[in-house]
Amino acid sequence: MAENASLKQKVTTLLDNVKYYWKEPPKGRYMSFKEIGAYAFGGIGAYLIVCMSIPCILGATNVFLSGTIGIGLTDMYIMYVIGVLAGIPLTGVRANIVDNTRNKAGKYRPYLLRMGIPCAVIFVAMVWFPYDKLHLLVGNGQIFGKNAEYVAKCAVVLLFNLALQFFYYFFYDAYENLIHVLSPNSQERADVASIKSIIYSFGPTVYNIIIPAIAAIIGTNQTDIKVYRIAFPVIGVIGTLLVFVVYANTQEKIIQAKTHVVQIKFSDAFREVAKNKYFWIISLATWIGFLETAYANILYWLCNYGGACSQGTYVIITTVYGNASLWGMLLAPFCIRKWGKKNVQIVTNLFNIIFILCMYPFFLGTAGADGNIKNYVIWAVMACLYLNAVVGAFAHILNPSIQADIRDYQQYKTGERIDGMFAAVATIGGIITLITAGVLPALQEKYGMTAKIAEKVTSDTGLMSRVLPGAKQTLSQMLTDQLANGQNNFVNPSSALYDVNNILLPLLRILVIVAAVGATLNVIPFFFYDLSERKQKSYVRVLKVRAVFEDYGNNAMKDKDIVEMIDLVNNAKEMAVATPKKLDKSSYKGISDKNARKEAKKAYKADVDFNEEIEISKFVVDELNKFDTDLGKKKVEVYQNVLDAGLDGIKNASLAEAKGELKSAKALPKSNLEEKEERKFFIELARSKVSAVKAYNKYFGSVNELRELDFAVIDDYFAQEDSLDDKIAELAKLSHVAKKDKDADEVKRLKAEIKKYSDERKEVRNLSKAEMDKHAQFNRAAKPYVDAKKVLTQYENFQHLDEIAAQYDEAKARAEAEEKAKELENERKRKELEAELAKRKAARKKK
Repeated sequence: MAENASLKQKVTTLLDNVKYYWKEPPKGRYMSFKEIGAYAFGGIGAYLIVCMSIPCILGATNVFLSGTIGIGLTDMYIMYVIGVLAGIPLTGVRANIVDNTRNKAGKYRPYLLRMGIPCAVIFVAMVWFPYDKLHLLVGNGQIFGKNAEYVAKCAVVLLFNLALQFFYYFFYDAYENLIHVLSPNSQERADVASIKSIIYSFGPTVYNIIIPAIAAIIGTNQTDIKVYRIAFPVIGVIGTLLVFVVYANTQEKIIQAKTHVVQIKFSDAFREVAKNKYFWIISLATWIGFLETAYANILYWLCNYGGACSQGTYVIITTVYGNASLWGMLLAPFCIRKWGKKNVQIVTNLFNIIFILCMYPFFLGTAGADGNIKNYVIWAVMACLYLNAVVGAFAHILNPSIQADIRDYQQYKTGERIDGMFAAVATIGGIITLITAGVLPALQEKYGMTAKIAEKVTSDTGLMSRVLPGAKQTLSQMLTDQLANGQNNFVNPSSALYDVNNILLPLLRILVIVAAVGATLNVIPFFFYDLSERKQKSYVRVLKVRAVFEDYGNNAMKDKDIVEMIDLVNNAKEMAVATPKKLDKSSYKGISDKNARKEAKKAYKADVDFNEEIEISKFVVDELNKFDTDLGKKKVEVYQNVLDAGLDGIKNASLAEAKGELKSAKALPKSNLEEKEERKFFIELARSKVSAVKAYNKYFGSVNELRELDFAVIDDYFAQEDSLDDKIAELAKLSHVAKKDKDADEVKRLKAEIKKYSDERKEVRNLSKAEMDKHAQFNRAAKPYVDAKKVLTQYENFQHLDEIAAQYDEAKARAEAEEKAKELENERKRKELEAELAKRKAARKKK
């Protein structure tokens, strides 16, 4: 009873908090419950639009474009290559638009509707386009050795997809990245992302129910374009309306220094990321594991070609299968906490291989007496895929976590936080994907999915007399009806799959083997991934130390920062020389008493944490003492010479001298670790000088003066832009009121005012961009000087540890007083909240 009362109290408290913080967020948080609900619930609409993309976006094995529209596999691959190549520069365009967006609506929110609506329109247009009427435009002749109407159809699909390369991926990025700017609180972002991922999954579930349900109602299968012509307009409208919920009820909250100028050339980013071995390990796993997706269409083929179940049953199967990911996403955090990301990644990938291979025996049989695959086969295969989806869903949590760790490592190694440029460098994977993506279509054609074999299969009266479960017509009658609607599936390569025994089942066996090989290749690189949780914690601890010292140098330290810093350093110095505890699992495994075993296991875990803290502390102490090492002293000496030479050292250097310095650096000895580290430093310095000389000759030379720039100019431009934003927003409100009052003259006047200020804002933005370009050019041309200044500033700051420590006692007293005041204020607000809630409850009871 006590437990039930406690649970009831928790639920009541939660509901009260939701009501109280519906419009205003709790203290320390940035998102109200209304905003969280809008982002998550509206995500259903976003993912309905995403689901519409699945049949429409070009892919090497897209079953809709091949089975319904009638695009040949080889031709579809060629179109896919064109689409991917077109998408590479469009990625840069999208990034540039977002990075240069500075308005009150934010970076991403404006593009939810601006890109979401065109996406929905394009998807609907794709399924309603009269492909069968193209011969009226191009005739019935030959183009490139193929039927003119077919070539025109390919061209139309390609044009739709080139538009989607911009609109769809812009929309997708806008929704997925919106969470990063809805709150600057990382824990809050993680909480909201978890809620969102569970709720938005309802969108794909609904989609997977609607499509086969419509097919069942009209008595056909999912290759019939009528299914999509009925479903897409409805899905598009619902999806867009729900996306509007996100747009209207969320607000971006970006905390960023306006003077921060980031403009990194692709070559610079590539050079930096190229040093990150973990980035290449993760990328390699993706590139060589491409075959794993070979099983993607199995359920669809079993139902729509093999006749393993009716469309009604398929609704149940896809609904059950679609919910498998939920369990993986729920289990992943606990497994990662217990065994670590690397181990979980490897084990789940090994299970992937097992579950994929488990499907193979079910494809060794033949069709039943009615020509259809036996019903138990699709249920058994679904069970295998369900288990595969459970372990596969771990990737939804693992991949973002690993990517974040990789960026922490990048920041530790280079001193710069590179996030967006990882995606830019990853475009190299797009080229590799173009090569690997052609393997699966080639396999499918090799094992019978060609127009020639399809025509032979659809001409076989014995095969075409088959009736799919739940259908009202034979295959021959169904294909004839589709032909009347403009779909000539008699020669569609996918129609070869209607030959269950000779084409479909043999091909499925091959694809299962291929998928297992792909899963095996995918797991291999992770055995070389050694960025452990301990290493990641060490990097973050060091980054925190560096950040605090930098704040000290900028006179930006707060009392709380001083206390945390000194506590961290003192703990590191103490733990670095501590004696590790001896670990022995038998200390708890041999205990039979449950409570005693629990306490012993807890003690064992504490010893593990103690030993981990020793290793992390050693890492921190090494960071604090890095300028006392021979290499550290050498860096200080060399960088001091660079700083003393000033910008004249760049101006007066020749490219030949810089290249000679690089050659000399490469010739340095490397017989031991110390020599290798020193050689590496001099090579990097020499390379930066080569790049600097080239940049100086390109941007400055005898034309422009190389001098340090003042951020005040950019500050002034940003202030002007903000002021103009406010004026335009205010005029827009007045214009809205004037329209309601039907004051045409006032509307006209306000419209002219808005245009004038908009033109001024455009000019200011151009000026600020030009100024930021100047800063970026300076940073490239003066890189050795900028790097020297940065390292020597850090060296200088590190020398003031004793000065910071001397402020500890007073800072701690002030910090504790501030914390006490906060606690009292929170207690006062809590009591006010309780009183307000009690008042509301009493008022409701009176009603």
